Amino acid sequence: MTACCLLLAMGAWSQVEYEPAELENPEKEIFLIEKQWTQKTLTVENTFPKAMVRNFAKAFCQQYQGYIPNLALVDYLKKPGNYTLEEKHYQVDDAPRNGFIKADMAWQFDFMTEVCYWRRSNGHSLVGILMQMGHEGERADNALLFYDYNPTTRVMTPDLKVYQTAKNIISRHKGTPIMWLPKEGKNIDVECVQWIGSDDEDFRYDMFQLEWTGNSFKETKK
Repeated sequence: MTACCLLLAMGAWSQVEYEPAELENPEKEIFLIEKQWTQKTLTVENTFPKAMVRNFAKAFCQQYQGYIPNLALVDYLKKPGNYTLEEKHYQVDDAPRNGFIKADMAWQFDFMTEVCYWRRSNGHSLVGILMQMGHEGERADNALLFYDYNPTTRVMTPDLKVYQTAKNIISRHKGTPIMWLPKEGKNIDVECVQWIGSDDEDFRYDMFQLEWTGNSFKETKK
């Protein structure tokens, strides 16, 4: 049973004043984090009565602030809320009752981090992290990571089995994967885009889902 689908969304797009230092190659930060994340467990701040998506997002993003959308979420989570400012540098889609949060950089197309979680049958949670960015209107670089959260110890442990399962499913499809964590429902939407021609119109789209099984994922067609 997942918090992503139990309750109605109450989050809204938030606009927060923020101007991070620009990086020459932010996509390299995604690759660097993907190489490092398996080496460290994360402790979630003590919460009452239970940890929610903001707590998971804060634990991950505080540890890996090199990727700018993660740093933006750290900044936002200092004081969550709805803001409307003339000068905006990131947006946050904050839906805590759906178990979903997303930071999207307003100054670059689809340069973002998404976090959500699923309830497991053993009382633990599976936390999903998606870091994704685009080039010239297409998302090209991403990392989809997973943690098992133990509410007794308040520790997020890298779940390599689920990570590899998702990676193997996606790798069976040709093209550049574009992914969306579920703000509603339980499944992860994936679209693999393959260029097959000589102009901007010649693309093949392969759409499928990583279907939540209660503990991990399996492939299903949309």
